[in-house]
Amino acid sequence: MGMRHWIGASALAFSLGLGGCADNEPAQTFPPADYSYLSQLHLNVATINIQDEAAPTPDSLSAKAPTPPDQALKQMANQRLVASGQTGQANFIIKQAYISAAGDNVISGAMDVQLNVADAGNLHTGYIHARISRKLDTGSKSATSRGSLYELTNQMMQDMNVELEFQIRKKLMSWMTDAIGNPLVNGGVQQQSLTAPGTVTTPTASTPATLTPASLSVQPQPSTAAAAQPSAPDAIFPTGSGDDSAPAVSAPKQKSPPMGTLQLPSTSQNASSGG
Repeated sequence: MGMRHWIGASALAFSLGLGGCADNEPAQTFPPADYSYLSQLHLNVATINIQDEAAPTPDSLSAKAPTPPDQALKQMANQRLVASGQTGQANFIIKQAYISAAGDNVISGAMDVQLNVADAGNLHTGYIHARISRKLDTGSKSATSRGSLYELTNQMMQDMNVELEFQIRKKLMSWMTDAIGNPLVNGGVQQQSLTAPGTVTTPTASTPATLTPASLSVQPQPSTAAAAQPSAPDAIFPTGSGDDSAPAVSAPKQKSPPMGTLQLPSTSQNASSGG
């Protein structure tokens, strides 16, 4: 009887073991959440606090996921949000993060985060909300398998990374800095002049002052009329054209004829002319 009981117990244990193997999925390894390849978001605060206020839901599958949604959000905040200021603080608050069953072979999830910023005196503040939700139809795969939960978590995190950055750049742009803490607004990169350093902007190239007719420096040129004057005096106007306003042109001096050259008219000529 002892041998028979031992064989029966062994057979029962073996059958239970097979049943357990049938329910269990094959062993898989999943890469941990990593968002370091994405651009960092630098904020003009001295510290960033991460708070998880997400309340667990009764039918939540989050705990079974290789990376639970709230843990993925914390990793994202740690790797993407950077405090680059000297004073003030930011609070990254996880309001909601879950995965739950949504029907046959369908799972759904949602994430909701809030980012609050404030200066040292709490005089200037700002905040944003980033919310996303998603469903996954696993088809023939088990909806509650670790692989399905991992896939949905990754899809939600892709959506959240886009939404978070969009909201920060839209509503908290004045709180953003570059990697060394210079504000991106009010003296930062977006406010710098488009003109290269050392460029003279006046007068502009489109209307240079030296090209306008009034500004041209015109040197007096020699008169073409004067240049065309003949070297010999004119037979009729030896001193010019007769215009009093024109400059006088000196005619060559004429010498008196030698003595004895001039002759008086003869008396016979006078007599004949008189008759």
